Amino acid sequence: MTERLDTERPANLIDLKQWVVANRLVLPTQQELVARAVLARPDVVAFGTTASVARLCSVSPSTVLRVSTALGFGGFREFRNFFRQHLRMSAKG
Repeated sequence: MTERLDTERPANLIDLKQWVVANRLVLPTQQELVARAVLARPDVVAFGTTASVARLCSVSPSTVLRVSTALGFGGFREFRNFFRQHLRMSAKG
């Protein structure tokens, strides 16, 4: 069963990864594929669409949306903005 992030959303990708591990977030198989792909390659979300991420992971766009909400985001736009911010900060450092 998918759990939702009910606490304050992590401020960066490292915190998000640690939150997933610490809370033992359990996702259905297809959602886990998406989560693993986007956590490993933030650019996939930052420069993508629900459709492009879905194609990359061989899942439906609705699965991508479910992952974004399972990780505590209000939708794909918010999810994408989080990853864009991560890439901006990485480029500065």
